[in-house]
Amino acid sequence: MLIAVKMNAASGNTAGNTLTIYNWGDYIDPELITTFEKETGIHVSYQTFDSNEAMMTKIEQGGTNFDLIVPSDYTIAKMKKANLLEKLDKTKISQFNNIDANFRHLNYDDGNNYSIPYFWGTVGILYNSRMLDGLTITSWSDLYRPELKGEIMLVDGAREVMGMGLNTLGYSLNDVNPTHLDEAQTKLKQLMPNVKAIVGDEIKLMIQNKESALGVVWSGEAANIVQEDAELDYVIPSEGTNLWFDTMAIPKKSQK
Repeated sequence: MLIAVKMNAASGNTAGNTLTIYNWGDYIDPELITTFEKETGIHVSYQTFDSNEAMMTKIEQGGTNFDLIVPSDYTIAKMKKANLLEKLDKTKISQFNNIDANFRHLNYDDGNNYSIPYFWGTVGILYNSRMLDGLTITSWSDLYRPELKGEIMLVDGAREVMGMGLNTLGYSLNDVNPTHLDEAQTKLKQLMPNVKAIVGDEIKLMIQNKESALGVVWSGEAANIVQEDAELDYVIPSEGTNLWFDTMAIPKKSQK
């Protein structure tokens, strides 16, 4: 959160004693916020979202003037185009050059004029092998097996789900060919009998509680619970998958 303070300074926003943050669920331990407030005297108003689309809609609608948001890579490009982000002065972010060069100056924000890398990971399949009677999952195509009827939890992310459809057919998840997109949509419709629900952060809890045997999730969701439960496996599908980046950015309407 010290980075958040520096980023607000980098945008020229320094007024006020409250930092209003809009972040993904489970990204910051509440105890860390309490510690930060005690050490800095800055109050943190903290809200969470479970999809980029929900976050961007709220920013567009206004109402709450957030000082820091955590959009994913492709959303940064959309928000820049919609003039929703404040440009950063990186000379005021002293640790910027300590970020691994592989994560700086990427195509969604070349030059990092509007965002700072925060987390990265993959999209894959988290499943309980015991609940599936020892079934091994290695690909997106495996999700179409009839024995998985009503078992699959899908992450609430349009890019992730459409990318899954494209990858299943052997196309790039960045494919914009209208014919290929129609094929992917048709392919995803064929998956629907196997889908139990489309949700956000709840996937992790539902799989932990054995309410579902399988979920398409972000790797961060899978990492902790795979370590805690030997029956769970996380696999990157053989057809390929999404490599995602979550970033820190400052909305235009920040009052700091």
